[in-house]
Amino acid sequence: MLIRNYQVSDAKAILYVYKNAIMEIASQAYDRKQIEIWSSYPKDIDQFTKRLSMGITLVAVDGNKVAAFGQLNPANHIDLLFTAKDYSRQGYATAIYQQLEDEALRQGVSCLYTEASIISKYFFIKQGFTIIEPETVLLRGVGFERFRMEKVI
Repeated sequence: MLIRNYQVSDAKAILYVYKNAIMEIASQAYDRKQIEIWSSYPKDIDQFTKRLSMGITLVAVDGNKVAAFGQLNPANHIDLLFTAKDYSRQGYATAIYQQLEDEALRQGVSCLYTEASIISKYFFIKQGFTIIEPETVLLRGVGFERFRMEKVI
């Protein structure tokens, strides 16, 4: 496993990982309509590329294949931590998360936060996060349950 900084040339492979994780993993906790809406983002690859270029985005690579990715943006917020189904539960997200936490510490951050899905909240609990509160966000008129979480580092 190699973890490296995101490169613009990774955008299409990362988009595949993102959609694959939603359709194959998140579908265990969300219904068909929710998965359809969630996986339809982003409609514009340029918009996604711009988002991935913000903050620090790390990519886990297996050979020449992107297996997972995650972002620290801003310096105290873990965002976009996704693993392709074929690589789930193999330590890719944990390795990315640890490097992002280390970077946050280098930047003087003392508390990290995230918004975790129903499935990813267990991952974040394992990393030492606690739930601040559950919340429901609306996307195209459909509610999605997620959890605001934080970790003192």
